[in-house]
Amino acid sequence: VSEWDPTKDKFLAVNYDVTTALEGKALNKEALQAEVGLPVDRKVPLVAFIGRLEEQKGPDVMIAAIPEIVKEEDVQIVLLGTGKKKFEKLLKSVEEKFPSKVRAVVRFNAPLAHQMMAGADVLAVTSRFEPCGLIQLQGMRYGT
Repeated sequence: VSEWDPTKDKFLAVNYDVTTALEGKALNKEALQAEVGLPVDRKVPLVAFIGRLEEQKGPDVMIAAIPEIVKEEDVQIVLLGTGKKKFEKLLKSVEEKFPSKVRAVVRFNAPLAHQMMAGADVLAVTSRFEPCGLIQLQGMRYGT
């Protein structure tokens, strides 16, 4: 549990608690945007997807939604995961289509997962079934 605690998470650019969450999350968003090479702008909503690239986790659902989301909204999307090669290729192709709005990190990167949790405004959980997924609980703890 202490590994996923924004007050002492060693992977965050800025630690924060309930009293400093608004500014802490904004600073972490800026750090995340800079780290992945997206335009740094704390006002732009940032959506994160973190997960295994397997059918159960629904990466195809997220990938299919991205063109509609970025067409209609000023938004940034950061995707992190590894798994089936077909999904890895789809992630990279969606990044290539929307280079100023989408980043796909197709490798395991625990520090980046923590920074994404702290910097994102929205955590996309597209699992087809997830009896009690930890990612939702981690997101809640980080105010995401």
